[in-house]
Amino acid sequence: MNLLKNIGKRIEQGLADNTRLAVISLLLAIIVWLMISMGLDQSASKNIDHIQLKLDITGTSVSDNDLIITDSDVEEVKVKIKGSKTQIRNLNKDTLEAYVDFGSITSPGKKILPIKLVSPAGIKFELESISPSIVNITFDRYSSKEVPVIPKVPNITAAEGKVLDEYTCEPSVVNIVGPSSKIDKVAKCYACSDKEFTGKDSAFTVTASYLQLYSDDDVEVEQKNISFSANSFVITVPVLTQKTVKPVVEIINIPDNFNKEILKERLRFSPDSLVIASNNSNAEISDTFEVQKISLNDFDLGYSKDFDISERIANLNMMNKTGDNIVTVSLDDTGLARKEITLDSSRIHLSDIPSDNYDYAPLLNKMTITVVGPADVLDQLTSKDFVADASLMNMDSAVQKLSFDAVISCPTSDEVWSVTKAKIPIQKTLKTEQPTTTQTEDNE
Repeated sequence: MNLLKNIGKRIEQGLADNTRLAVISLLLAIIVWLMISMGLDQSASKNIDHIQLKLDITGTSVSDNDLIITDSDVEEVKVKIKGSKTQIRNLNKDTLEAYVDFGSITSPGKKILPIKLVSPAGIKFELESISPSIVNITFDRYSSKEVPVIPKVPNITAAEGKVLDEYTCEPSVVNIVGPSSKIDKVAKCYACSDKEFTGKDSAFTVTASYLQLYSDDDVEVEQKNISFSANSFVITVPVLTQKTVKPVVEIINIPDNFNKEILKERLRFSPDSLVIASNNSNAEISDTFEVQKISLNDFDLGYSKDFDISERIANLNMMNKTGDNIVTVSLDDTGLARKEITLDSSRIHLSDIPSDNYDYAPLLNKMTITVVGPADVLDQLTSKDFVADASLMNMDSAVQKLSFDAVISCPTSDEVWSVTKAKIPIQKTLKTEQPTTTQTEDNE
């Protein structure tokens, strides 16, 4: 009986010892966990690179004063932070934000501003260092300007007998908007295409692939922060048929026997050649271009006259690529002389007299004319070598008082001509009626 009691007491004592051991073990575990936790939460430092610098001016004094950022010398920073290990272990270049406090920036110019660091998630840390710590930022205002657009397509060649004319661009002007410091420099805009075109024989178009901005002194202006009012520029390249031709004149009002080729050899032209072009790719351009029709009696000694050929060029649907539309025609009068001669009534004639009921007769008894020709030839000529003729071919039969231009000729020489501009008055009289004769029959 006593044996059983002793065994029971020992069992109770063992159970009490195990309970104490369990409690002690639990306390030890809690102490170890607290020690480990306290060790993990110790302060630590951390280096983080390549944090992008954010330049957001929304809602700042910069945007309130219509300013923009045109330049910054910092894109990213590297930092060293310190804090609780459990707090900073999740911080990296994507969970930190480098920024600038724009403060009270209200005017354009270059400003030096400090760079700051923040955790958008609100994680606490201590910033030990940041590099770089400052940023140089340039502020400017927007402005606009309208500038001419100049087409630029350098890699074009024309077919044989063709030439490239001045390119045009649509639109021909463009409005540019951007920082005033840049916009103020811009004087022109080139619409460019680097495509190659070989042997072109007719007009064509090409769309510009990029733009260039230049100042008055041909310095290219960088286009960052500049916008354009148009994004498509169509360049038209005219291809012309072109030829260098000789200017000539047509001599009119010449007598039948006059050799006009002798006179043409004495004519001088300035310029002595013209570059004539046509938009028609199939156009055929003559070797000569008629400057004007000139009456023979205009060619006196010392003759020189300017003619504007622009209208004649336009009437032919062509273009004068020489430049100046004035052609000067002059007479080389070397070896020529002038002589006055008086014609009597026997040397004043009428021709092409109409067959009607009127008689026509010149009212001049004499006419003084001035003639030009080689001096040695004129010395041998007299009034008997000249004739003044008035043609009545285009006469108005209803007009009673008539006057016709005199055409003066020298039947004995084809080298001389008259510079006299005269009219021959003509008397027009009704013909006298002839008596009517009646044939009578004789009586047998």
